[in-house]
Formats: sequence, structure tokens, C-alpha cells
Amino acid sequence: MSDPHPASTDARRRWLALLVAAVATLPYLNTLGNGFAFDDFFLIRWHPMVTGSESPWHLLTWVQVPGAYRPLTMLSYAANERVSDGPFGYHLVNLCLHVLVSLGVFWLAVRLLRSSFAAAVAGLLFATHPVHTEAVSNVVGRAELLAAALVLGALLAFLRAERARRRWRLVWMALSLLAFAAACFAKESAFAAVLLFAITYIWLTPQWRVSRVAALLVLYTAAGAIYLGARVPVVGALTIPGAPSLVDNPLAHVDGATRLRTAMIVLWQYLSMLLLPVNLTADSSFNEIPPAFSFTDPRFALAGAALVTVALLAARATRRIPALAIAALFLVVPLVLTANVLFPIGTIKAERLLYLPSVGWCLAWGALAAAAGRTRPQVWAALLAVVVTVYAGRSWARNRDWKDNLSLFSATLAASPGSAKAQHNAATALQGAGNLDDALLHYRRALEIYPEYAAAAYGVGHVHHLRGNEDRAMQWYLRALAIDPSLAKAHLQIGLIRLNHGEYDAAEAAFRTGLETAPDDPELVVYLGTVLLAQGDRWRALNLVRYFATLPPTDSETMEAARYAQRELEVAVR
Repeated sequence: MSDPHPASTDARRRWLALLVAAVATLPYLNTLGNGFAFDDFFLIRWHPMVTGSESPWHLLTWVQVPGAYRPLTMLSYAANERVSDGPFGYHLVNLCLHVLVSLGVFWLAVRLLRSSFAAAVAGLLFATHPVHTEAVSNVVGRAELLAAALVLGALLAFLRAERARRRWRLVWMALSLLAFAAACFAKESAFAAVLLFAITYIWLTPQWRVSRVAALLVLYTAAGAIYLGARVPVVGALTIPGAPSLVDNPLAHVDGATRLRTAMIVLWQYLSMLLLPVNLTADSSFNEIPPAFSFTDPRFALAGAALVTVALLAARATRRIPALAIAALFLVVPLVLTANVLFPIGTIKAERLLYLPSVGWCLAWGALAAAAGRTRPQVWAALLAVVVTVYAGRSWARNRDWKDNLSLFSATLAASPGSAKAQHNAATALQGAGNLDDALLHYRRALEIYPEYAAAAYGVGHVHHLRGNEDRAMQWYLRALAIDPSLAKAHLQIGLIRLNHGEYDAAEAAFRTGLETAPDDPELVVYLGTVLLAQGDRWRALNLVRYFATLPPTDSETMEAARYAQRELEVAVR
């Protein structure tokens, strides 16, 4: 269904835009009562540049995780904190951003699909799709929201420039380029969208010119290069400077053919989630998706056959519904940098990575609905209402998983029992809740999945330590260090046990070994001072107290423990 008289449909489109905004809001209202969960603590709640103990402008030269340089997103957290330090404000901003992105999808669909009905279908499906809950409900999902909002804003500004008069054309193009550059500063994967501007121009311009396509690619690549120019000095590489851990992404530790076979399996899983968003999970790491080491792996054969079939069906349908071609490109292009195809990234699979690519999926269903809706439009409108209602209900229910760590990791464990990281994270949450028996059980299950999981071995030791069994704790701390000698917290706990037993030389050795790999760890510094004081070395103990004051702040929990020890040490030194 197309709009034969566009001028007469402006009011209708405004009402549809309001509908999209309302429908995007309702399924996520229950996120406003959620707390912080998972990486929210490390990147926001305990982050000194966010909470104010250190200048937020230092975020311009800070890497949140290896390869992730996202200063605009981090500065948005710092701004959030200045207004309200509770989780409500953070979740409210995420909700508003999702509404803004949903509206962007609607207005982009209006231009690309040339149908109000098709645009409404695309906007409503995007607004409620359950695969978006991780990006919206988890505060650190804001990187996806900001990047998508800015990419869509850049595309809409570009489309406005194409229709504007000469003077205003330059203004709109400048705004478009600025928005695209900002999108990259929100999340690095937005750079892939550079191709979407040329694709959009070709789609909407019957007599398109190669020179214009080349000019657009150069302009938007140059805008993205501003981000790359800032990134490389800070990160030290265009991609991840080192391989992610095997736990996070096993595809970084296999040969290229195995990585591509497994990536194809993951791509099929992504399409399956977009079609039927039933089994959603916050973690798919080792060994939830075992690598496909052979072409005879039945999962690879199934995924390959399914993807080829979908591609052939889409190609055939495109002859009758040409808009499916641009929808497919809007799905594929944003996935280029995050699909582990060109290079391995920090994770093997994540729902949040589908946030921007799902725009293409929703555009495709908008195009299909417009074609099918030419006959019996009321039936298709009713079917859309049913799908949107089911999606909204699933999103509402999924949002509860992100209420806190215990809720999240319990749900993740149920959805991904084969993930060592899911087992470990569930154990950590249970330990924090005081359920040491179940925590120990899941730490051990994590080790069954991945015997070289140092953090899980440390967790077993820490549970024994909390129970007062220092001998068993020591055995497990030593096992964790045998796996990963750089695990500073294991050195710290061993030093504390030695210090508690008056074994000062052994305690000093443990703290110093830990400082070799973590020279700025405040607890190691302070407790080394404590053991030196216990040995009568007041001068070096006092120097360590002074050195502590120069250390960059770390998470609030560690700093609180370190400052407590520091006060005790200062009193003793005096």
C-alpha cells in the first residue's frame, strides 16, 4: 500500500509517529524500577570518572574494555550522574533514546518504503521487538542506543539535504556528517554504516551517478576517520589490540575457517531470534556455542542451508517487492563489523549487537506488509496488532531479568547452562546474596565446562575463605594462580591469610608478586604497607601511604576497603 497523495498524508503520518512513540514507551516502563546490573557496576556505579571522584573529561582518553573506545557514551553516564545518582535516571534516558530510535526507524521507512502503512509496521515492530531488551534494559546498552539514534539521525539529515535548496543543503549535510562522526564516538561499530548513505542515495535516485556515490563514501569515511584518529592513539589499534579471552569469545582462538563456519551458525541464530525471539540470553560465551571445527558439523550444514534458502527466497521476492533489497542491506551492513567474519570481536554473540541491524529486518516486514496489505488491509492491520502485542508482552517480561544481578544471572543460567561465564556469574550473584552452597556448586560447574577458568577457581577458594576454611581456600587460590599467575586478587587473598597467621615474609612476598602485575591496585599497596609496619619498617610503610594517595581511583568497593586499611595504617604509623 503506497500513499497516492503524499501531501494529504502528513497529518496521518504525525499520528502514526505518536503511536510508534507510545508503543515504544509502554513495554519498557517497568525498566524504570530496575536497579543496576552486570557491567553497570564496573562502567558506571563504581567508575570514578562517572561518579565524580575524578574528572569526567579523562573519559576522552579512557578505554572501557580492550578495543572499546566510546567516550560519548561514557560522558553521557557522567552527565546522568550529575543530575541523579540513582538507577531511575539512567533507565529513563535509555527509554527516551529507544523511543527516539523507534521514531527514526518510522521516518526513515516513510522515505525508503514510500508507504505510511509500511512505515508504521516497521516502526511498531522495532519499538516492541524483544531482542532489543538487552540494549534498553541494561544501562550499558546505551552505546547501542546512542549509536543507532545518531546513525538514523545522520541518514535523515542526509535525506533532508538531498531535497533542500543549495544553502540549506550544506547545513543539513554538515549536520549529517557530524551526527555520523558522533555515532562512531558512541560505539565503534557504527563506522560500518558509512555504506548506508551511498545505498540510500542509489535507492532513492533513479538517475544516480557513480561520482556522487564515490563522493558520499569519501565524505562519510572522512567523518568516521575523525573517530579513528582519536581511537588509535588511545587504544593502540583499529580493532581489538589483543585477543579476547577464550571464555568471552572462543572464535578468537581458532583458525579462520573454523571461525567463519561458527560465525555462520551464529548468523543463523541471529535470524532465528529476529523471527522468533523466545530463548533470549545475556551470555552465549564458552562453551554455549561450540566452534564448528569441521565442514561436516551438522549445525554448520543446517545454518548454511537455511541461510542460502533465505537468500534465494529473498532474491526471488525482490523481483516483486524491490524494497526488500534495501531492507536486506540495512540488515547486513551494520553486522559487518560485529559478526566475527572480518575479525574476531570481544564476544561470540550478543542480542545487543542486533539493535541497529534489526532496522533492516523491520523494514523488510514493512515492505512485505505493504505488498500484502493491498488486499484486505483490515486483516493485516489486525495481524500486526497481535504481533505487536505479543512482542510487547515478551519485552515486558524480559525486562524483569535485568532488575538486579541475581535476577539477571539466574535467567541467563536457565537460558545458557552450557556457558562457563553464565555459571560463574550466577555463582558470584549467589555468593553476594549469602547463598554459599549454591555459589560453590556453580563455580564448580563453570570449572567442569572450562577447567582453565582462573576466576572460577578463585571463586571456589573465596567461598571456602568466607566459611573460615583457610587451608582449602589457599589450595584453590594457588590453583587459580597456576592457571593465571597475573590474578591479583588471588595474590591479595593469599597475602591476607599469611598476614592473619603472622607469616610476614610470606605475606609481603604475596603482596609484592600481586603488585608486579597490578602496580596500581590500592588494596595491595595498603596491605603491603601494613605488613611492612608489622615488620617494623615504618619509613617504607609511610611511603606506601603517600603512594596510595597518588593512585588513580578504581571501583568504589575496592577503594572503600583500601581506604579503611589506609586509615588503620596511618594511625599505626603515627
